[in-house]
Amino acid sequence: MNRPAPRGYLIDIEGVLVRNKAYEPVAGSVEWMERLAAAGAPFCLVSNNTTDRPGTLIDRLNRAGFSLTRGHLLGAVELALTLLMERGIGRIVWLGAPGMRGYWEEAGIEVVGGGPCGAVVMGLDPGLDVARLDAVLPSLLDHGADLICLHRNLFYLDADDRRRLGPGCWSAALEALGGRGKVVTVGKPDPRIYRAAMKRIGVAAADTLFISDDPVADLVTAGRLGMQTAFVLSGKYGDHEILGRMDQEDWPGIICSRLADLPLPEKEPE
Repeated sequence: MNRPAPRGYLIDIEGVLVRNKAYEPVAGSVEWMERLAAAGAPFCLVSNNTTDRPGTLIDRLNRAGFSLTRGHLLGAVELALTLLMERGIGRIVWLGAPGMRGYWEEAGIEVVGGGPCGAVVMGLDPGLDVARLDAVLPSLLDHGADLICLHRNLFYLDADDRRRLGPGCWSAALEALGGRGKVVTVGKPDPRIYRAAMKRIGVAAADTLFISDDPVADLVTAGRLGMQTAFVLSGKYGDHEILGRMDQEDWPGIICSRLADLPLPEKEPE
């Protein structure tokens, strides 16, 4: 089936714009983004990054050569903060990067190490150990805390290009405990972040192209919501072998080596 040329773009960051946590741009990505902006096409970066504040993340990208503003980013951490506020949760256990503790506290949320709380919030912390996971068991099993997963990625590429286990592994383990609270995912692959991103750019699903290096965690949901999808081989997967482990109906519509291989929209007439 022929799809219309996309009018809006939702773009993953790591593995698409930059290779990994070192934030070195993928070849051609800076120029491609410049041309996308010049064409006037609406776009949004949709990120599961939980180790940087949104403003810090934009600063890192701009230091790498991009020209982005805070309004170009929609991240799991900001959606989680909104969710906590909506639910009136004022005390959490934060299982994520220690440097992000202040992000929650500056919003008026108390961060504790365990015990009674409204939610256990799971992000990425490469130093997370079993002792810290053990400490949240009473929160989940005895006090009915919700488990809020910022995303479900099973692995990521660190700054040295090594595969590291992601928070999705620990989230699955804690969910399997069957705690008394609710289990909520706010980032990819949960549909809420995709819908929020489409609302941000004001483009319908059928006219939106989602670009990612992760066909499983990112593109399956995008496709099921009716978006066009593009799988780039510049990040987690260097070839398309992963597709053999997926249902064919969930395969991405486009496969290419890198972002710069994708066609750009024509510039809007003056």
